[in-house]
Amino acid sequence: LEELNLYRSNISDISFLAGLTNLQWLHIHDNNISDISALAGLVNLERLYLNTNNISDISALAGLTNLETLNLRYNNISDISALVNNAGLAGGDTVDLRDNPLSAESINNYIPQLEARGVIVYS
Repeated sequence: LEELNLYRSNISDISFLAGLTNLQWLHIHDNNISDISALAGLVNLERLYLNTNNISDISALAGLTNLETLNLRYNNISDISALVNNAGLAGGDTVDLRDNPLSAESINNYIPQLEARGVIVYS
């Protein structure tokens, strides 16, 4: 399985995704998800849509180095240090962080660091 669309499915538990290591595109936006730790091993993900959920901790995304498109809009994220720690996020990749309560550290330090690597950041 390389692409999975579960948007607007009223799900909150995504632990069943942990074994789907061949996934390249995952659309799980518009749900009730708060815990995304099950995504940590999905290292082949290129496009990940997590917008409009209840996510605050994105540390599971630090090792997803193949990400090219990441949509985190409309969540409860303040700390985006995991994205800076993701060495794969680079030139031409896009990250959408709009409509999140981003911390001053994220706005003033982390976003400029990502942009300096060529990441297109919407905030």
